[in-house]
Amino acid sequence: MNRVIQDASAEEFIKLSGELLYQDEPTNSLMLGLCEKLLRTREPPEIPCILLRVVNSDTTLTAAIQTPPMNLVITYAQEDQLGTLALYLKENNIFFPGVVGPAKESEVFTKIWSELSCKRSKLGMEQKIYKIETVIIPETRGILRLAEKDEVDLMTQWVVEFGDESLPLSERKTFEERKPHIEKIIEEKLVYVWISEGRLVSMAHVARPTRNGISISAVYTPPPLRKKGYASAIVAHLSQKMLDTGKQFCVLYTDTSNLTSNKIYQNVGYREVSDSKYFLFEDSR
Repeated sequence: MNRVIQDASAEEFIKLSGELLYQDEPTNSLMLGLCEKLLRTREPPEIPCILLRVVNSDTTLTAAIQTPPMNLVITYAQEDQLGTLALYLKENNIFFPGVVGPAKESEVFTKIWSELSCKRSKLGMEQKIYKIETVIIPETRGILRLAEKDEVDLMTQWVVEFGDESLPLSERKTFEERKPHIEKIIEEKLVYVWISEGRLVSMAHVARPTRNGISISAVYTPPPLRKKGYASAIVAHLSQKMLDTGKQFCVLYTDTSNLTSNKIYQNVGYREVSDSKYFLFEDSR
């Protein structure tokens, strides 16, 4: 009989679900990256992360994680396993704004959760997960470098604009809300810029390293500077830089409806791994 176990630590969660999740490391890069970050963090978060496994006997069948107040992240699972997970979440008063995971599983879980919680659901985004192992470097003039501390305001503004273009309204944030995080990741040397003719023209940052991979995200070029190859250049050079550090691959998520970005990434060597969807929940009124 299926049951849910809530692990007390990321160490325990990874020990008991890592073998399952690492069978498809790119698809599970979000969940794995969040867990690996917990393992590296010296101070635990103010609100404990919720680490869940659906098990039968001693076998982990599927897993889920939530870092409050963010979305629930799920992975491949059977419908009955998702039902067991949803019932546990409901009985333990664990609520979340949305769910993200493989397309089929996200759809099935959303249907189950909407019925249990009496919440309406709406599709936040259809996404594709891409992976790169060999980079095709485009012929775009410029250089890649780390963003600097005195560029935090510009980087913050670009991330706000990126969110306004790519995220549902409920997940967008203001400049003031974004700035502390951008300051932090610039300090951690995770934000990169592309410089062309002495001018900052594009940005991207790396996140959620896993055993063999790392994610590229928040790729943004301001509208007046687009169609010059800057996004292709920063993604290609940053991906190669990560591979040169010893990572076997890089991963990125794209909005399926954004044909331009999907083409850009494919042109520099990214190949589709899987489909992902995330859904948002709201009170029925």
